[in-house]
Amino acid sequence: MGEIIGVVSGKGGVGKTTVTACLGAALSHAGHRVLLCDGDFGLRDLDLVLDVADEIIYDALDASEDKEYTDDAIVSIAENLDFLPASQSARWEDIGRKKYKKLVRRLCDVYDYILIDAPAGIGKGIESILDLVSRCIVVTHPLWVSLRNGARMIQVCQEHNIRDFAIAFNAVPVDSEDIDLYDMLEVLRAEYVGAMIPYDEDILTYTQDGHLLDLASHEFRNILVPLVDYVVTGDCWEDYDVQKQFNAYVTKKKAAKENQGTPTLASAGESIFEDSSNVMYINRGGWTTQRLLVQGKQSLWRRRKLK
Repeated sequence: MGEIIGVVSGKGGVGKTTVTACLGAALSHAGHRVLLCDGDFGLRDLDLVLDVADEIIYDALDASEDKEYTDDAIVSIAENLDFLPASQSARWEDIGRKKYKKLVRRLCDVYDYILIDAPAGIGKGIESILDLVSRCIVVTHPLWVSLRNGARMIQVCQEHNIRDFAIAFNAVPVDSEDIDLYDMLEVLRAEYVGAMIPYDEDILTYTQDGHLLDLASHEFRNILVPLVDYVVTGDCWEDYDVQKQFNAYVTKKKAAKENQGTPTLASAGESIFEDSSNVMYINRGGWTTQRLLVQGKQSLWRRRKLK
């Protein structure tokens, strides 16, 4: 029997989907057979992050209504990694929640781990998911509003007799000196840290392009090692070891950027004027002065032609 783990939060937009996708990729890379489930019925988005939106024909609602659709609803993402999409048209209030839970439990015979990307907030959806899972990963930002909502979500987990959970701090600023891990844990009234994930613009870029798993297969996977160990062994790293892992990743990332050198706005090129030698053009986001000069010369030529 595989284990069902909920990725939850009190507030939306804190990175549950990102953590679910990257953690699933890291676990599958370690040789575990993993199923990612989008648990946000009516507002699914995990399919976009995984870049399989165009491959979905059937979803979890179809599979829960008729088990013959199960194989068609499950989309293969990579080796040892599959995906079960939620319905985009039906809400949790509209579906047969007992049938859905029966479907997921049936899939435990096939997978080592089932990660459910839960909907934000408190409602029928999160209640149904908490009835399914054996433990949770609570995702939060290092912001007061996120921490307070995260604390409330921990209370909801405890009300459903889920005492085994770890905190994943997402989008942690890499240059801030005001982030105190122990202050955040005190606000959450939690003891165990699963991961500290730094803020990285690459995550936004890869997510927007639907290639998040490409990022998860490189250096970023190292930051998830403590969380992978928690899923596999059930034990969390010591707080200072998680902090050390975070600092090592940030240091390596900064060093890599410094080695790339400071980009210059100027680039060499040939002059567009016949009586000029080579000049330096300003390059700002692809709009070079050379391009502007060429466009200006073409515009002047067109105006003369019209006359």
